[in-house]
Amino acid sequence: TIKYAGLSRNAEHYQLFSGLLAAVTEEFATTYKLTPFRTAFATSFAKENEAYLQNQAYEGTKTVEKANETCDRRFRLFERNVEVGELSDEPAEVEAAERIAYAMKPYKGAPSKPHAENIAMVKDLVEVLESDKYAADVETLGLTSVLASLKQSVVDFEAAYAARAGERLARTSMDGMKTIRPVVEQDFANLAALITALYLVAAHVDNDAERAAALEAVVDQMNALILDYHKKLARRGIGSSSQTVSTDPEVPDTEE
Repeated sequence: TIKYAGLSRNAEHYQLFSGLLAAVTEEFATTYKLTPFRTAFATSFAKENEAYLQNQAYEGTKTVEKANETCDRRFRLFERNVEVGELSDEPAEVEAAERIAYAMKPYKGAPSKPHAENIAMVKDLVEVLESDKYAADVETLGLTSVLASLKQSVVDFEAAYAARAGERLARTSMDGMKTIRPVVEQDFANLAALITALYLVAAHVDNDAERAAALEAVVDQMNALILDYHKKLARRGIGSSSQTVSTDPEVPDTEE
């Protein structure tokens, strides 16, 4: 029995059933007329595979927020430095700061805008300030490196945002891990039950040693994977590693 499936982490569940699917090869399924059941298991696991990978990729949300915070912080740093320039005792710095402040007016509040608008506004601002019209003023205020940092931060922000947008699009078209995991478990249970039944018939009814040995090898492989899975859970305090899975195919332990 695969115990505590509902308590396993997504990675643990994914790794277990990935191994179980690999254990029952297409060739094996064809030989023992199990193709429809393996196909059902493979199909549901393919959905789990997609959901798992997308779920991992969706961690990119944190990357987006961090990139957003960095960009906003550098925008405000540049803005504050311009304000300081307007209070300078040096007329040249005051004039330069006033020109830049005027150029920045359309972009005020960029950090408070939605991500896409924020990116667009900051990119446009950087382009304006890098132009010949304002480059000298930026240099006069000693803000060339600050502007370069702002430019890099918006490049990173845009890249992270674009990556997450693709992940979200894919995510909306699939079953979530929570939905698909029980389906995978049941499809495997159906397949495992048939393999067990075939072994018992081959070994104890037909006395077909070759057929029984081939089936026993797959049962043992599946049981070994399930045993390893239970040990992993036991290390986290779920169940006990002493609750092992029998590798005796006469008492097969591959059903759900």
